[in-house]
Amino acid sequence: MQKTIKYVMVAFIAIISIASCKKEINWNAKPDPNGNGCKLTTVNADLGILGQYTINYVYDASGKLSKATSGGESRIYTYTETKITGVLPDGERTELTISGGKAISSYNSDFFNVNGVSLPVTRTYTYNADGYLSVIKSYLDKNLNSTAELTYSNGNLTQSKITYAEDGEIETTTYEYSSQLAVNPYETSDPISVIVDYMPGGYFGKHSKNVVIKSIQRLSNLGGQLVSDYSYKFDAKGNAIYTSVKSEQKLDDGTILNESSAIFNLVYNCK
Repeated sequence: MQKTIKYVMVAFIAIISIASCKKEINWNAKPDPNGNGCKLTTVNADLGILGQYTINYVYDASGKLSKATSGGESRIYTYTETKITGVLPDGERTELTISGGKAISSYNSDFFNVNGVSLPVTRTYTYNADGYLSVIKSYLDKNLNSTAELTYSNGNLTQSKITYAEDGEIETTTYEYSSQLAVNPYETSDPISVIVDYMPGGYFGKHSKNVVIKSIQRLSNLGGQLVSDYSYKFDAKGNAIYTSVKSEQKLDDGTILNESSAIFNLVYNCK
């Protein structure tokens, strides 16, 4: 089961890395993590042959994300001192447990569907002495599926190493950055978004200080690599108002197996 899920995710990693399923990743946005007075209100996405969609975000009086709506369907967020919960109309639920301002675990009730049966995923999060997320353990239906180890340099995530429990296979992704400071990073331009159950509010420790411009992913038992290139347009406050992601899956001899691309236009409300 774990191997099946792993290879399905690998086969579609180009899509996951630039958009993923709207229910699982793109429903969330960090509200104003750097205090520049701006909140993300709308995302217009064009995924090429995969279609287009729009997400609208609503915040409560305290600035927390309260609702995200796309295609007439809304995920509603509620908050307690130690937990954030997001619920869709069909009952799909995501939860983030907080301690000391950081996420220590998360839960997604419908992470993967096999023959009509939804399997939940639970993740635990560990941070290093500098406040960066360093280790993520993922449990699929209570069984350890993978362990991710994150490495940082100069305030940026430079490598993620994911070891799969079933067969010991290793998935390694390296990241490159520009000198542009990252402000209000959206999921498509925040490297940790494909590893964690992303939630609003900056609860995963310090994020990378600069803007990611390239990621290169390799699997230990497969040749080739997946290369994703990011480009942006920024407003006067440093918000990325346009993000383009182009991905190529290449063999070691340079042959391109497949290509994918996505464009995101983002709208902010600034004080």
